[in-house]
Amino acid sequence: MAQTASQEPTEPRSFRPELHLTAETGVLEAPAGAIVAGGAMHVFQQFRPTAHEGSRWGHQVASGAPYDWDIRDDVLAPRTQDGEVDVLAGSAIEVGPSAAELFFVVATGARSGAEHSEEHGQRHFHIHRARMADVDAHCEISDDPKQVDPTVERLGPIEIEDSAHPIRNLVTPSVIPASEGWIMMALNLLADDDAEIVLLHSADRQHWVLSGVLDLPPEAGLPTARRPYAPRLARIEDQSDGEVYDVVFLTFPGEAGEPEEIAGYVVGHVEGTRFSVRTPFTVLDYGHDFTRPRIIPAPSPLMLGLVGARPSGSGQWANCLSAPRFLSLVDGAIYQDIIGTPSAITGYSDHALLWTGQLDANDGRVDVTIRDAAGGQLVEVGYAAGEVSVTRGNGDSRTAPLAEADSDTLAVFVDGPVCEVFADGGAVSLTSAIPSGTHPAAVVVNTYGDAEVRTAMVTAGQQIQRAQAGLGSPDEQDAFLVAALQADRELSSEWLEENGGGADADE
Repeated sequence: MAQTASQEPTEPRSFRPELHLTAETGVLEAPAGAIVAGGAMHVFQQFRPTAHEGSRWGHQVASGAPYDWDIRDDVLAPRTQDGEVDVLAGSAIEVGPSAAELFFVVATGARSGAEHSEEHGQRHFHIHRARMADVDAHCEISDDPKQVDPTVERLGPIEIEDSAHPIRNLVTPSVIPASEGWIMMALNLLADDDAEIVLLHSADRQHWVLSGVLDLPPEAGLPTARRPYAPRLARIEDQSDGEVYDVVFLTFPGEAGEPEEIAGYVVGHVEGTRFSVRTPFTVLDYGHDFTRPRIIPAPSPLMLGLVGARPSGSGQWANCLSAPRFLSLVDGAIYQDIIGTPSAITGYSDHALLWTGQLDANDGRVDVTIRDAAGGQLVEVGYAAGEVSVTRGNGDSRTAPLAEADSDTLAVFVDGPVCEVFADGGAVSLTSAIPSGTHPAAVVVNTYGDAEVRTAMVTAGQQIQRAQAGLGSPDEQDAFLVAALQADRELSSEWLEENGGGADADE
C-alpha cells in the first residue's frame, strides 16, 4: 500500500469508514494525541491535506458515543514563515478541569522525499508545547479547512538539559504524570535507520532534564536489530495483584512474511533508566495493519492505533484510526475491549457490521465470512482451538496464537475498508485494512468437525437492514412506508371500533 510523494490522495468518501476516525481531506498519517475531558473524547490526528502540504494536527471530538465524531478546526499547522515544514505527532495531556497541553514535533529544513515522517533527509526536529485553555469550548467551526483554532496558544520549544547524554533530534514525545512532576519518553534519532529511546523528567513541563537511554534488558525479548518507532509509556493497574506497572508500547518494522510494522508492549517497572521486566515483548495486534498506538491515561486507559502504515494511491484508502479500545492488564497481559459498538452501528452507520459469538471449537473450526451484496468475500475469520486468523479477499492471511480459555468468544467488526477482530474476551486482536471498494452485506458462518456456535448476534447498519428486509431501493422503501401508514390507520380504526370510539365517540 505504498504512495509516492507525488501522488495526490483523492479517494472517494464512500470508501472511507463511517465510524472509524479518519481525515476529512488528504491522508491520515498517525494518531497525534488524545484525552478524555468533560465526558468527551478529544482525538488529535496528524494528517497531510495534500501530498505537497506539510503535516498538521486535526481535532475531532466524540461526545455522546465513541464513534460519533464531530470535526473541530485544526489545532496546529506548520508556520512556513518560520521555516517549519511539518508538525508531527506527540501527545496530549490534561492540565486542569478543561485545559490541555499538546506536545508536538516541529520539523524544519528541506524535505527529501523521506518515506517516514520521522526520517532526517535535510531536516531537524524540535519538541514544542501548545496550550488549549478550554478544550471543551464549542467554537464556531471555520468554513476554511486550513483555519487553525485561534484559541490554541503556542508556547514555543521545550528546554532540555542533556549533559547526562547529549541528544540530536527528539521525536514522538509521550508525556505522563510522575510521582513528582512529569516524565517524557521520546525517540532520539541517530540516523534514518537507527534511534534510541530516552527518558526525561520535568517539574513544570517546560524545563526538562534528560535522564538517559532506557535500558531494556535482553529478557525484554525485543526484536533484534530493528529501529523502534513511536514509544509510548503508560501506567496501568494489574487486576490480578492490584499493583501498578509501567507498560511500554513499541512499534518495529516487520520483516519478510510479517506485517509492515509490528506493535507490541513490555510490562514491568521503570527504575531510573532501567526497565525490570515482568512480561516480555508481546504483540499487541496480529492483523495486517495495526501500528503506532497512542494511549489515553485514565483509570481504564484507552488506546487508538493507526490502521495502515502507508496510504494507498489506488483511490480507496487513506488510513484511519482503530476503534477506541479500553485496556485492562490481567496477570501481566493486555486485554482490549470495544464498548458501545452495537448502538453506534445501528445509530450512526449504513454499512457497518458486527458479528459476535460464543463458540465451542475445541475439536474443530468455525469460519465467519463477511460477503458483499454480490456474494464476494471481503474477509474471512477462522477460529480453532489454538489460533484465530483473518484472511482478506485476495487470500492474504494473518494468524494469532490463542491460549487455552474458559470460554471461546469472537467478535468481527467491519466498517468500510477496515476489519477488527477480537478473540477470547480481547486477549487477542487482529486489525486489517480490506480496501475492496464494496460494502458488507451478509455474514456466512460455517462449522467443521465438532465445533459449534453456541450463541451469536449480528448488528448491522441501517442500509444493510433495509436491504435484508427487501427495501433496497427508494421505491421499495416508499412502498413500505405507504403500506405501514395504511396498516397503522386500519389498526387505529379497529381499535376505536372495539373500544366504543368513532367519529361521534365524544358526543
